[in-house]
Amino acid sequence: MAVMVRCPCIPCDLAPLARVPLRFAKGTIELIGYDYWMQRLSEHPRYSASLDSGFRRNDVGSRGNDVGDRPRRRRGATRREVEPVLLPGGVSDEEVEEDALYWRLFVAVTLPRRAIRVLDSMARSMRAVSYGGMQRRRPSRGAVAYDAVRWTAPENMHITLKFLGDVHQDDLPLLKEELDEVAGDSARLMLELGSNGCFPGERTPRILWTGMDGDLRRMSSLATRLDGAMVRCGFPAERREFQPHVTVGRVRSGTQQRVLAAIGQRWLEARASGGGNDVGVPVERMVLMRSRLHHNRPTRYERLYEVGLG
Repeated sequence: MAVMVRCPCIPCDLAPLARVPLRFAKGTIELIGYDYWMQRLSEHPRYSASLDSGFRRNDVGSRGNDVGDRPRRRRGATRREVEPVLLPGGVSDEEVEEDALYWRLFVAVTLPRRAIRVLDSMARSMRAVSYGGMQRRRPSRGAVAYDAVRWTAPENMHITLKFLGDVHQDDLPLLKEELDEVAGDSARLMLELGSNGCFPGERTPRILWTGMDGDLRRMSSLATRLDGAMVRCGFPAERREFQPHVTVGRVRSGTQQRVLAAIGQRWLEARASGGGNDVGVPVERMVLMRSRLHHNRPTRYERLYEVGLG
């Protein structure tokens, strides 16, 4: 059995990696500490070249040629034609992603196609949003507000049950065992798409989400059992009350206040005017997902493991 704890000997700039296993054998507890992490870091493609230079992260910077520049897309080029970012030593960010020992993981519930179509339709309806005081001809006012939001790709829409963060590949078997146990003790349930909401508020929205109705009590119990299982694996417990929702968009930083207010108001109205009432969301399985982050490409989600409830 292995339990993950935070290691105080790892510098703060390596916090995403600072999760150390406690291994139990014959009644003794062994903390695999500094030497263990030096070995793991020496195998990590992003940090191995930095061990002799004060743990300075070997990552892509926002400026300067010494850590790599963001590639510029030529006029008329598609996103696929942009060359991968090169890290020091000529290693691309795509190769680092493939060879990474630590994966960014979360546990989620996927959505049926009908629910995804309704959510995507509401997002596209935001092109019709208008706001006063803006003197723009091209693009249209609605397009300006629409483009002020990073919309979630339809294939990426989901309900997050538990965010895990960066997890070493060696810990995947333990996570799967815990997921199997939680799923075996949980029954299937049915949710429905609920009303829209904004975080932190309608006047200054940053997150645009759609909530859930239906069997919320059993859904909350499922999330609580999952959280307890992940705490036993060393992950921090959730401090906030679980509220099932789908994040449909994130407002870009720097958006003007008048645009923010219009986006928030229109998003709250979009659910009522967009139709799609009584759209069922069956919760029949949990999915362990990997978030694949790229410097110059949209985030992609990969299904690593699925387990049915009941």
